[in-house]
Amino acid sequence: MIKYLFIFVGLIIFMACNSGVQNQQSSDEETTVEAGGLYGEKISKDNAITGPQLLAMLEEKDSVWVTMSATIVSNCQTSGCWMDLDLGTGELVKVTFKDYAFVIPIDSKGKKATVEGYAARTIVPVDLLKHYAEDEGRPQEEIDAINQPDTTFMFEAIGVIIEPVS
Repeated sequence: MIKYLFIFVGLIIFMACNSGVQNQQSSDEETTVEAGGLYGEKISKDNAITGPQLLAMLEEKDSVWVTMSATIVSNCQTSGCWMDLDLGTGELVKVTFKDYAFVIPIDSKGKKATVEGYAARTIVPVDLLKHYAEDEGRPQEEIDAINQPDTTFMFEAIGVIIEPVS
């Protein structure tokens, strides 16, 4: 029994030490990201499509795996856990990150992003729309006015490249 207690305590100490290393890596990544950088899995900007090309693909299929480049028009101001990209047609695509495995800097608005993953047209429920509005820092009156689900374009990215502003 005591043997198992020592193993358990050892595991706790090991996990506590590793969490410090992860925090250090996170702050190193945040420093790199402010100047532009890669988040999540390593992806390439090669063969990236535009917003109008994505929309054309989604007219024929329910979902597609693509690499796409567009400008970030808004993002989560709480933790950087999502962003909206301008599709260049007056429409936006909401980008979330697979398994919440990474976040982007909260000051990413206006920068160019390349994302890789699944894109689809999706119905977003009211509670999630309100959550996104809260994350964006919108006024409470605007959040309370959300009372209908919305059909929108969603993108689940495995990786993101954010280019520094020139």
